[in-house]
Amino acid sequence: MMRLFGHRKSPPVAIGARYRSGQTPPIVWEVASLFLGIDGTPYAQIIHVGDASRRKTLAQSVLEQGTQYRRL
Repeated sequence: MMRLFGHRKSPPVAIGARYRSGQTPPIVWEVASLFLGIDGTPYAQIIHVGDASRRKTLAQSVLEQGTQYRRL
């Protein structure tokens, strides 16, 4: 079945999934944990693969959109 406009559903965010940021040079991040915030929003904590001291917390929707971070 052909999809309109080339859209495809991205796989769900999962612990261990890796994403590349659009920065130069690209940085690889790995999902370390998933949780539901007090605001009801699902979040993901990601860790820099080369430096575990670098961590970020993002709404899972940011990873699912694929614009700032691309799944590897």
